Amino acid sequence: MISVVGIGLEGIGSASPRGRRLLAQASVVVGTDRHLALAGESSAQRLCWDGSPDSLEPLLAAHASDRTVLLASGDPNLFGIGSSLIERLGPDAVDVEPSVSSLQLALARARVPGAGTALLSAHGRPLAAAAGLAASSRRAAILTDPRHDPAALAAALLELGVEENARLVVCERLGSPSERVRESSLGHCPPGPFDPLAVVVLDRRSGPGPGLGRPEAAYEHSGQITKSEVRSISLAALDPGPDDVVWDVGAGSGSVAIEAARLACRGAVYAIERRPDRAQQARGNSARSWNVEVLVGEAVELLPRLPTPDAIFLGGGGDQIGALLQICLTRLGERSSPLPGRLVANLATLDSVVEAVAVLRLAGLSWNLSQVSVARARELAGRLNWEAQNPVHVLAVRMPR
Repeated sequence: MISVVGIGLEGIGSASPRGRRLLAQASVVVGTDRHLALAGESSAQRLCWDGSPDSLEPLLAAHASDRTVLLASGDPNLFGIGSSLIERLGPDAVDVEPSVSSLQLALARARVPGAGTALLSAHGRPLAAAAGLAASSRRAAILTDPRHDPAALAAALLELGVEENARLVVCERLGSPSERVRESSLGHCPPGPFDPLAVVVLDRRSGPGPGLGRPEAAYEHSGQITKSEVRSISLAALDPGPDDVVWDVGAGSGSVAIEAARLACRGAVYAIERRPDRAQQARGNSARSWNVEVLVGEAVELLPRLPTPDAIFLGGGGDQIGALLQICLTRLGERSSPLPGRLVANLATLDSVVEAVAVLRLAGLSWNLSQVSVARARELAGRLNWEAQNPVHVLAVRMPR
């Protein structure tokens, strides 16, 4: 058992009472130069660590029989080494004793409630992921690093369409005598240089919706695109969870993948398109979607190599619909989640419907089939009239584990 004790910039005094007891009882204390200096003097053997998880395991293995404490910043179980060690070594091998995290301190200094606030990190992580999640939230606290500093984060948020007058608070060296808190708007981020571990708090008057069923004009396309009404119905049946892996097979312009990615906001969406010109359109449309990856090629060749999906959207399939369904059902059956997998297919022809239903019957699965017919209002000689769209068959399947 290794104990991971969180401390702040105030040193050992910022550790919890139990954290201080663990340090007093330790025979070996491991930490970076900064953390060892913050911990003060003790009789324990001190081992300097470079901060890399890969170099930590052999260091700890050499002292497996010792009472070892690893020092970390704030709450090591939030974005720190505590959660990484639990994943690597198992929960029975790691004891985490947190201190107050820098994100908690930043929210307190900014007078922003923690409840309902997205706690995010761009420290050693993709900036697009942190910015994308923050842009979909009303309030967010984001840990930054020297490369992804507050100015870079503010620019990314503006690029994603967050309003310029959103409140922005940059907090640096929290808990130390040189603590600095600067408040501004997103469009006027305080100037650098910034502390390497600055925290940014984004506080907006309201948060955006998921943005489902956007009009076709919002996407570049060549005429073949899932209509907004059908897209909304299909995504409701697909029901992506926040951490899901989603496939969009036959992605076309990528409209379904992009809107599914807003629902699977911490997951990943793979958009598969056989035609390079349409795949290029999908890449352009998904440029602001941090968790969408567009792949070009034949679906029957690509699907067996993709990460196991939680939800699959089939935008047609043509004469390959049977083979595609077989592959998709097989991969959905590989899921480890106890929740059912979901598959939704939009089929244009009755031949495709008959072939798809035959595959599902053979597999012993239950299914729902609807024909969605949409008519849109238009002006005709100064009066309102209806213009019918081509009907689409929406086939929905929920597959048990």
